[in-house]
Amino acid sequence: MYRAVKCIKKSALEMQPQLLLEADILKNLKHPGIPTIYDVEEDDEHYFIIEEYIQGQSLEAFVLRQDCISIDTAIYMTLQICDVIKYLHDLKPEPVLYQDLKPEHIILCGKRIVLIDFGISSYITNDGNTFQNFGTQGFAPPEKYQGIACDIRTDIYGVGKILEFMAKKMPSEEFQFLIPFTAKATACNMDDRYDSIQAFEAELERALCNGSQNIHQTINKHLLTEIAVAGTQNRIGTTHLAISLTCFFNQNHKPCIYQEYHPSDCMRLLAKEDGSYMRKDGLIAYEKFYGMPYYGEGIETWKQTGRLYVQDYGTNIDEMLDEDKKQIVVMGSRPWECESTKNLLEKIRLCEHLVLICNYENTSQAKNLARLYHHRIYCFPLDADPFRMTREKRKFFAKLLHQERW
Repeated sequence: MYRAVKCIKKSALEMQPQLLLEADILKNLKHPGIPTIYDVEEDDEHYFIIEEYIQGQSLEAFVLRQDCISIDTAIYMTLQICDVIKYLHDLKPEPVLYQDLKPEHIILCGKRIVLIDFGISSYITNDGNTFQNFGTQGFAPPEKYQGIACDIRTDIYGVGKILEFMAKKMPSEEFQFLIPFTAKATACNMDDRYDSIQAFEAELERALCNGSQNIHQTINKHLLTEIAVAGTQNRIGTTHLAISLTCFFNQNHKPCIYQEYHPSDCMRLLAKEDGSYMRKDGLIAYEKFYGMPYYGEGIETWKQTGRLYVQDYGTNIDEMLDEDKKQIVVMGSRPWECESTKNLLEKIRLCEHLVLICNYENTSQAKNLARLYHHRIYCFPLDADPFRMTREKRKFFAKLLHQERW
């Protein structure tokens, strides 16, 4: 088994006496989420702290590499951190404050979380503990900078900030569900926070136990889960737009899957492209794109909770309009395509959740149709590669989603 050795100069202890306090604290701790201290040696000039070598990646590195983190994963990791902090706060005769919770100090070792670097940890005494000069900006609580005595609520603030950090990679609707927990844990006023890590842990456990039902039911009431796309005729860019929209969501950390809702060669041909591959779950993966081919009416398609689906109906507009979901109609804007466009607009009901898009960035045609039918019409920019997210397409989709309140 590997060991890690920390070397501390005795001369440095005159300026930083807390450097040796870490070893004094750790040598009495026995928890799977805390490194084990095996021995402390010294010579004339140095102290040597021999401790367990923790092999893994930091929570910071893990989060930065993820496109999306589920609410269940974030809560599960937070509960493990709570368990370590609870152990420290319950120590007898003197509880321990960790005081420096941040993603770099949390190591993921398989399914185990280990808290490292107890450099500014301290025992809780009757006089309290200030150490207000230490801490990491963005994770240290206000009392660290105000000279107020720290207590167990200081660590509760840190756990809340860790959960917020992971929530940056969650779909925004899932983070909204967690706001009451994180807001209470990270309240500026210490009296407004949870009064114990057990209280915070208990609320998160209830949320995790209800995760597959209540959480996702609550979220899905307002969550955009399906966008259907159809075109007025063949070869006007319906599939192109649907693929681009899928890539837009994935590149903005909103997990999204394209679904073929009509027989097409599109996904079959994509599967033969260099750089693409067929996953075991039947999806075709290509760069930031994930697509579900049309497998026929006899095959039931699956859906994953928390993902968005862009569904390509081809030219089956009537079938799409019968569905209760957000809908996009791609319309031709060239002279030979305009008749089909006008025929469609004459016969369908232009409701709020129906979005009309002219292809080829034909702004004059879009304005004419908007005036004629009293409905907002967007112009999709000229584009050669549906998988490449240009600045024009990014701006286009962001504007559409904002204006339609999607």
